Amino acid sequence: MEYIINTLITVGSFIVLLAIIIGIHELGHFLAARFFNVHVIRFKIGFGKTIYSKVDNQATEFSIGLLPLGGYVQMLGETAPQENIGSIEKNTIGNKRISYSDISLGARAVITAAGPIANFILAILVYILIFLIGTKELGPFIGEVEENSLGEKAGLDIGSKVIRIDSREIFSFNEINISLAKRVGDTGTIEIDYSLKDSDIVQKGEVKISDWLREESQINAVSSFGIKPFIPALIGSLQEDGPAKKAGLKVGDLIIRVDDKNIDSWLQLTSAITSSSGDLSIQVTRKGAEYSYSVTPSILSDDNGKRLIIGIGGITSLDDLPEELVILNKKNFFEAISASFVSTYQFTILILDSIGKMVTGSVSVENIGGPIQISLLASSAAKAGFVSFLSMIAVLSINLGLLNLLPIPILDGGQLVLIAIEKIKGSPVSDSFLEYSYRIGIFLVGSLMFFAIFNDILRII
Repeated sequence: MEYIINTLITVGSFIVLLAIIIGIHELGHFLAARFFNVHVIRFKIGFGKTIYSKVDNQATEFSIGLLPLGGYVQMLGETAPQENIGSIEKNTIGNKRISYSDISLGARAVITAAGPIANFILAILVYILIFLIGTKELGPFIGEVEENSLGEKAGLDIGSKVIRIDSREIFSFNEINISLAKRVGDTGTIEIDYSLKDSDIVQKGEVKISDWLREESQINAVSSFGIKPFIPALIGSLQEDGPAKKAGLKVGDLIIRVDDKNIDSWLQLTSAITSSSGDLSIQVTRKGAEYSYSVTPSILSDDNGKRLIIGIGGITSLDDLPEELVILNKKNFFEAISASFVSTYQFTILILDSIGKMVTGSVSVENIGGPIQISLLASSAAKAGFVSFLSMIAVLSINLGLLNLLPIPILDGGQLVLIAIEKIKGSPVSDSFLEYSYRIGIFLVGSLMFFAIFNDILRII
């Protein structure tokens, strides 16, 4: 049953996600065409067999295709290759309809650019909503530093607070990830300003990188840097009849010591328990008072072998974290508008930088994801909550807008290039040139899709 539910969530969130970002994209084209009185023959979301269609009073067919992997707006007189629309054009279009080929080049450019622009507008509106709702994020505190990692070489330690990375102010752990992700594929120096636990003194660390993570796929910049977020050793749940509950520990207890080891984070706690050899002396704080317990671990056997456990679980919600470890990001309406533009700009630059690095070979093209990867991300975001799903919509909408601006025939960017050529040339480009351009465009986009799906399959197997 759980598998069925997870599958339904994955498929459902994927369809909703694509329907929103693709629908908004095509709506941009549609509204711009209507603004210039160009007749729209068909507005379709999805490809393949039509499962729903309706014709409005202006003879435009609105339809939904079986495969939710794209969409298009077909205008009268448009030469871009689409599905067969001959019968619709013959039967529903009157002599007074304005053709796409009859309007000015400037109007064509506006209609073409309206799709990607709509995606950026969607991202801005979504970010406004996110900031108005408010989000809680992990603060920029370090919970683990791997030995011989870049994080250790920079001087970071458990409890360190990251203040700046490469002169960019850091306010949350997510911003650490974003800042480090921008350096993937680079050669040079990563500069980090930080303060150690219980200290306000700002220290400066730097590490040298050379083609950092260039050959890696499925890059996680933070993990590759050797650091993890700080989660306190706070008991969030207790196993019934487990060793910890039998000994007297309670939900909400903060474990500060195991035997003779001081505990600062959940990762230190798990390490201390799994590496123990017998009964544990555990010291906790509870409502300002300290208590000591003797706990006898039990042995758990699973796919990872045998390990010691005491039957406790960590916190599962940021609401359970101490206030000093959480960043509340909630803004008023005008602040939300400003912050939404900043967020859209930052992700646009990050995506453009990633695309540029893939083109130049600084980052492995194995990081390109296709529909399977998108469905998994959408499912994870949906399970994480409404705000996480909104964030996924914003980021993928920016991705779609930028992708369509690539100068590839059949994409909006390629259409803009053809319009520019016609403007410079002073006459329409030849039919043969258009035909070859579209063939090249279809080949490039098809190859990109095939490669993305291939990467998705490799990730699964």
